[in-house]
Amino acid sequence: MRKGGVRVGVEIADVVAELKEVRRGRGVRSDDLHSRVGPALRMACGITEIDDPALVRRKLVLRLTHLGARLPSDLHLAAVAALGLHKEADGGFLDQRIDWLASRFDRDPRTARRRVDSAFQLLAELLYDAGMRDRKSGSYSPDGWYVESLRAALRLDLEVPTLTEQRQIVAAVDELDELVLSLSAPRDQAMPEGPDIRAEIAYGGEIVQEQRVSSSHTRFVVRLPSPLSLGQRHDYSIEFTSYPRSWMRPYYVFTPLRRCEEFSVRVRFDPVTPPKRVWRVNGLPAKAFEDFAPGDDLLTIDRVGDVALEFHDLQQGLSYGLQWLD
Repeated sequence: MRKGGVRVGVEIADVVAELKEVRRGRGVRSDDLHSRVGPALRMACGITEIDDPALVRRKLVLRLTHLGARLPSDLHLAAVAALGLHKEADGGFLDQRIDWLASRFDRDPRTARRRVDSAFQLLAELLYDAGMRDRKSGSYSPDGWYVESLRAALRLDLEVPTLTEQRQIVAAVDELDELVLSLSAPRDQAMPEGPDIRAEIAYGGEIVQEQRVSSSHTRFVVRLPSPLSLGQRHDYSIEFTSYPRSWMRPYYVFTPLRRCEEFSVRVRFDPVTPPKRVWRVNGLPAKAFEDFAPGDDLLTIDRVGDVALEFHDLQQGLSYGLQWLD
């Protein structure tokens, strides 16, 4: 059966077999790469039948680079060398890359090949899991990047709350040199027009443009220290401030509009006057949480006023975070 142009029901063994097919010749640098990427790797990398050869290569290299980095160091080296992803192991034939790998390991080529086989087995498992997850949550990466992890800290014990985000992003294109970030800070409708949302980069870039979209939504353009290449990770931290705590609506949520793998948040309330109830918002449609009906997943504030949450494999367009009743 086929779904979305990709066969459904592939197995991990299929992924291994296709990795071995891709490694032939120049590996991912081969001219005919697009014709050697089978249904298992297409599923794992989100490749469709309408993708042109350049896009097939880009998606494959991005996913292999990203997941290969999760392997143990020796297996990571074995995988990237065999696939032609290592700049030093750029031989035109697999045997040349295996010989290079053997010299790095100070072993014979047969041992190096066994190391590659072990690496491909683990990499295939990661690829299979990633493909299955993407079929559920989507893998949209507008503007050429996505979020691997987002860690947020919201200080509500201050008169003017601060939100600090630490993000690790992954470039989905070559020469990515800027990011467009947005923040919405809805306020109580009874409150007057307030100050603009302000932002400051702690590290990992600089704000070169601000655009106030509405009274509660601002967009920031961030220039990166240097252009990122396809599959390259980058860390940055940004701090947002806006209006007084009393003006805020009683929730904090993150609604990903691009792929996001992990999201964690820690909120500090005033321990002297904590909210009466706090509950988790876990994948609700955007704005649905504004009904302000307490959920069943109640949270406990610790004695210093903190609540911490984690979310994984977030679905785009749904909201994750917490809500409270003062």
